[in-house]
Amino acid sequence: MPNQDDPERNHPADEFDTFWSSLWNNPPQSFTPSASSVPIRELGTTPLARQLGLADEQTNGHWCSCCRGIWYGCTLEVQCPVCGNRKG
Repeated sequence: MPNQDDPERNHPADEFDTFWSSLWNNPPQSFTPSASSVPIRELGTTPLARQLGLADEQTNGHWCSCCRGIWYGCTLEVQCPVCGNRKG
């Protein structure tokens, strides 16, 4: 049984470094950049958010797959202000 002073014993930081280096070299699919050639557009702010006078920090970004862009609005809003898509 290895004791605390055994130099052969793995240190928890070594395991942590090994984990992150393996993650860096083999990222999950969700971490990889999109191969799409279409740039992401900024679609603006919804009329409701403007009417309420919300600051940028008070709005949430939402993705529109039809427009391939991000629009900003209240948390519970679901309709893209450009195309009217309600399915993300």
